This record gives sequence, structure tokens and C-alpha cells, in this order.
Amino acid sequence: MNRLIKANYQNTAIFFTFFLLWFSIQFGRLVEDSVAFVLIISLGILHGANDLLILSKGKKDKKVFLKHLTIYLLIIFFCVIIFLLSPIVAIMLFILLSSYHFGEEHLGEKIVVNKLFNLIFYMSYGVFLFSMLFYESMSDVDEIMRELTTVTFLKSQIEMALIISSSFLVLASLYLVIKKNINLSMLLKEIFYFGLFFLVFKTCSLILGFAIYFILWHSIPSIINQVEFVYGDLTKENIISYVKKAIIYWIISILGLLAIYQFIPQMNLFSTIIFVVLFAVTAPHTWVMHRMKG
Repeated sequence: MNRLIKANYQNTAIFFTFFLLWFSIQFGRLVEDSVAFVLIISLGILHGANDLLILSKGKKDKKVFLKHLTIYLLIIFFCVIIFLLSPIVAIMLFILLSSYHFGEEHLGEKIVVNKLFNLIFYMSYGVFLFSMLFYESMSDVDEIMRELTTVTFLKSQIEMALIISSSFLVLASLYLVIKKNINLSMLLKEIFYFGLFFLVFKTCSLILGFAIYFILWHSIPSIINQVEFVYGDLTKENIISYVKKAIIYWIISILGLLAIYQFIPQMNLFSTIIFVVLFAVTAPHTWVMHRMKG
């Protein structure tokens, strides 16, 4: 039943992706970005708000849970320190961690070979996505980068990331098809998705393009998997319970976002503040999701 729900959700994601594409053409940049911010602040942050609930799943020993909680908080602490010491290093870590996390979430149930292959394949998937997004929104990326740090990405660097990641994806996909780890129809479906994402990134603003992928293709599928992991089944009651348990951590995240906006005046772009918050929660969330899937 849950497998059928996930399959049906992909059709829903495709529909709403095209709808938001149409939306971005009809309305101006301000409306686009406002909708994107609402999506990221609501469902985007919500999908990582139940990390502690996932860590506590099946952990009857309080010492084990406290150990995991300590690791979780230390990861956040080190992320903040890294950002304060070197924003460019923080940006690179955010991109690499998010790349792996996006790849693991999207492909983790479809492609399992070995740890090294999985790591490189998932990472390449995410790097290719980010490279497409950045390539189509160079001016917006420059604006955010210059607010965070004194350097920015060169067009040649993004092109190199595109070439390397796409080359590995092509070669690795052919290997998977030959070894019958995946079938041709699945490969064609993933190629279609990449084409759809390219159309989104080319048409929409940087923030809305990111939000469409982050919410429709990552956050909501992740919430579905989390509910299934915690409660054993995907029902309306379990989804409501999941949201109720996540609310307090979601509120804390929003308060943190507002605090950054108020007390760090040099950050004028709201998109930059969103990045800071996402970076602080991405690293520990990636660790928790990796443990969950393991």
C-alpha cells in the first residue's frame, strides 16, 4: 500500500511542478520568491524537525539516546563555528552534504551497490542538480555569495562540476543497466526528471527553483519515509501525530531564523538567512537520515 502511495505521489509531484512552472511565468519575481520562502519555512524546515524522534526510535536505553543527542548538538555547534570562521568552507560543506542527502533520499531505495559506489553516485546526483541550478541563476548565486563571503563561484567552476558529475552519472548508470541493478524504464524516468528539473531551474528564480525541488521532490518524500519508519504505516492519523511532534522544533527553528534576521544586520537578503538556517540543520539531519536508512 505504501509503495503504491509513493508511486502516486510522484505523479502528484510532477503535476505541481508544472503548476509552479506556470505560476512562475504568470507572476513576478517578488511573488515567486515569497511563495518559495513560505514553502521552505513550512514544509522544508518541518521535514527535519523530527530528527530527535527518529533518533529515539527503538532506543529504550536513555544513555544511547543521550549519546546520539550529544552528537546531534555537537554537529550543529561545529557547523556554526565553521560558518563563523569561514563562510566559503561552510557553503562548500552545505552543497556537498545536501548533494549526498538529496541523492540518498531520491535513490536510496532504488540503487544499492556498495558503500563507496553509493556515496559517489548519490553525491554526483546532488552535485549535478546544484550545478544546473547555479548555472541557470548565476547572478542570484553571485549576490548571495558576495553577502556571505568575498568570493563567488566562477562560471567555469560550475561548468566543470556539471561535466564531472554528469559524466559519472552516465557511466555509472550504464554500468547499473548492464549489471541489471536497474532497468531501462527506471533510467529513462530519471532522465525525464532531470529534464524537468532543468526546465524548472531555467524558468524560475533561484529561490523558487530550489524550493520546487527541495519541497516536492525531497522534503515531502522524506516526510513520507519518516512517518513510515517511526509509526510503521502511512496513515492520516500517523501523519497528524508526526506533525504535532514536530511543531515545537519547527517553532524553535523559526525563532532562530528571526533572531538571525534581527541580530545580524549585515545579512540583508532573506535568502542568505535561509541558507544559514538550512546549513545549521542539514548536517545533523543528513546524519540522522543516514542512520535511519541504515
